[in-house]
Parts: sequence; structure tokens; C-alpha cells
Amino acid sequence: MKNIVRHNLGAARWMAVTVFAALAVVGCPDIPIPDGGETDYDFGFEDGFARDDWYWQGYDDGYDTLDFSPIYYQGDTIPYLDELSYDAGFWDGVWWAYNDGYFVDYRYAFILGFSEGYDNAFWPDYLDFLAGDVHVEYLHGGWIDGYNDGFSEGRVFGANDYEQGLPFDWESALLDYEDGVDLYFEEVDVGTGVYGPVYLYEYGTDPHTLKANTVRGDRLLGPERTMRSGLTKEVDMEGRELYRALSTDARQRYEVTPENSVRNDRELRLETTWLQRIQSYLSAGKSADTRRERVRQVSND
Repeated sequence: MKNIVRHNLGAARWMAVTVFAALAVVGCPDIPIPDGGETDYDFGFEDGFARDDWYWQGYDDGYDTLDFSPIYYQGDTIPYLDELSYDAGFWDGVWWAYNDGYFVDYRYAFILGFSEGYDNAFWPDYLDFLAGDVHVEYLHGGWIDGYNDGFSEGRVFGANDYEQGLPFDWESALLDYEDGVDLYFEEVDVGTGVYGPVYLYEYGTDPHTLKANTVRGDRLLGPERTMRSGLTKEVDMEGRELYRALSTDARQRYEVTPENSVRNDRELRLETTWLQRIQSYLSAGKSADTRRERVRQVSND
């Protein structure tokens, strides 16, 4: 088995996504980063971004997207005004709130899928499991897309850790993955990142067209609104938090401890609820103390 580790692979992965999804750059005048409410646009942006109903609409639309279709994403229907008025700022703020919710749903599902893929592959038959497991790529950024993307990346880390005799620890594996570590099993031609089949959903991409909305997203995303590298930051985009307190409905959805993964019927050893896993991992990601000395070994053979 050959483990190949590369750091800071975000740019390479996003280049692959760009080619695959044919993301289009839409020409437009730059929209200034809101600076605390000094203009009508800024006031509007703050009011629009504060709309929790739009945030949770994005979250729910992602959560309800459980197959190739229907796709419930509605970010493409949010008005765009090419001006610096209050209304233009308001709808830009709404767009960000909605896409935050949609992206957070994908990220939560990715965390859960990663933990269960890791669990399923952490067995003596890890090579057979990797060889027989099939990744399905949905591309739309909905819940099932996040779960499958996470599962496919997590399974490789679970197999690696079992082979190397490391303790069962999906959280540190996901921290490594998000820091840019990629692994590859030459024996079965299965790996992560650029060595695997996963195309990570890019924030703000319209899944109906697979085009990124650079009108509103260009230059403003920051490290928190990407899936790999730099995810220890709690906030970005001028201090605007990505994660909002879970609604009662959202918490209830994750108060479950499944016996099997969504992808197959192999019994899970994880005894924590989905909610506990999400909360534990996000808490770990915010703490520099959890960035342990790397234990995943690299072979140059």
C-alpha cells in the first residue's frame, strides 16, 4: 500500500472541480465587502444576512435533496440588483444567508458520512471493502451528496489507520483530511482528494447549472466556506459566522444513533448520535490543542 500525502491541495482539487463542472465566471462590477454599515448597501446587506428564515430555508433545501433529483436549491431565484442601493445589499445578504445554510447542511452530512465510512473500513477486510464499495457522485451539494462524499473519503482513512495499527479515531482523520492530507491504496486504486472519485461541492455553486455565482461569491468566501484547509477559523467573511444555532427541528433530525451506515448494511461501532458527532468535531476543529502531532505514516515506496 502506498500512502501519498500532499498538503495544501485545495487549489488542485478546486481546479479539477472547475474543469469537471465547467464553472463559469460571470463578468460584473466588484461588489464591495460590507464594512459595518456606512452605506445604504451595507445596511441592506446586514439586514438580509440576519434573516434566519432564509438561512434555514437553504439548510432545509439541502437536507431534502436526497437523490439526483429533485434538487431543491433556490439560490438562483434570489434577486440580484447591479447597484449599491439598500435593496441590492439586502438581497446580497439574503443570498449569503441562504447559501450558508445550504453549505452547512452539506458539511454536516460530510462529517457524518466520513465518520461512518471510516468505521466501515476499519476492519481486517479493508482492502476488499475498498475494492467493492462504490462512490456515487451527485454534485448538487445536497445532504446525500455530502454524506457520500464524506463516506468515500473517510473509508480510505479508516482502512489506512487499521493497516497501520492506529487507534480508531475518525475525528483526527478528518482533521488531517481537511488539512490537505491525501491517501492512496495502490492495490485497489482507491484514494482521497485528487487520487479519488470525490468532487467536493463548492460554496455558492448553482447545482441546476453547476456554475458558481461569482457575482456574489468572488473574493469574499474565506477559508471557513471551503471544505479543505484552514477550517479551524470560527468566522470569516468579515467576521460573519457560518454556523448558526441549530433549530429545534434540525437538532431532532440528528438525535439518532444508526446501527448501519446509509451506504451499506455493515454494522457500525460508533455509539454517538449524529448530533454528538457534529458538535464534537466542530468543537475540535476550533481548538488548536486538538491539532495533534501527525501519526499517519507516509511511504515513498
